Amino acid sequence: MTKLFPAKRRSFLAIAVGLTALLAPQIASAGPTGGHTYRLRATVPVACWVRPTGTVMAENGRAGSVVEACNSPGGFTVSAQYRPLAASEKAKIIYGDRSLNLAKSGILELRRSNMATIRTVDYRFDEVELEQPLILALTIQPI
Repeated sequence: MTKLFPAKRRSFLAIAVGLTALLAPQIASAGPTGGHTYRLRATVPVACWVRPTGTVMAENGRAGSVVEACNSPGGFTVSAQYRPLAASEKAKIIYGDRSLNLAKSGILELRRSNMATIRTVDYRFDEVELEQPLILALTIQPI
């Protein structure tokens, strides 16, 4: 049995070397050659979010910041929704470099961007005259 075992080992080794010699050229030629090109196409899902640092509540002098992020190539809008204002109520928000009076309807577009971006926007409330507390919910929509 000891003479037979080395013989089997030698024949197995010879088969392995032979297969390696046959397959090696094919493995080496598996990559692209000069005449071939690869075309890669990927679809990236649109993702948008708006995150205020805290509750956006309309009070005189109250300030904060908001992170706006959207990868939509066409841009996005950031809007505020809140309860409708009574005829005697009013408030102004300075959002980034824009000064806007809150609409009586309870919906206000704060910003419109024509490109994808991530940025932090500071805001501040001014000239607030309210009968009841007012909290704004911010939303972002891709264009």
